Amino acid sequence: MRQSVFLSRRRIILIGVIAAVAITIILLPLILTVTLPSNLNSVGITLSKVEVINTTGSNMVNLNLFFNIHNPTGTTLTTSGIDYDLFANGSRLGPGSLSYADVPVNGRPQLFSNTTTTLQSSFQFNSHPNSHIFKSMQNPATLKHMKWNVNGVLSLESGFSSASKQFNATL
Repeated sequence: MRQSVFLSRRRIILIGVIAAVAITIILLPLILTVTLPSNLNSVGITLSKVEVINTTGSNMVNLNLFFNIHNPTGTTLTTSGIDYDLFANGSRLGPGSLSYADVPVNGRPQLFSNTTTTLQSSFQFNSHPNSHIFKSMQNPATLKHMKWNVNGVLSLESGFSSASKQFNATL
């Protein structure tokens, strides 16, 4: 009796390994999305506080924005950043960004399951000295009644996958 040379044990193992690698490559996008929670849209972001650091005579205004990110999912997430537009009393002040893209994943803010995490972003803009926004920020009484609005995108990550969540927050 002669064994078939084509289906030797080595060839069967080699074909099996090649098939496993091919299936992994084909299913990789599905495998990566499994690490993201299915209820990712339930992650909430709010604007909790806006602090005026200083308003200089050179029309430069420095602000600190505080974002609360609530993660109601069962998965710990992290963020690589927030890109946003800031509005004060309906007037657009400009774009802002809080980025952790150059920070290794293990050093980025952790959004633990069923918790709220506060992130601080510095924001700077130039204002005309006679603008009502600039004058309102210089007066503590009118600053208290200022309406703040933020439209933006939060970048969320978990494991090997990432997703973006658009948000609108008002304070």
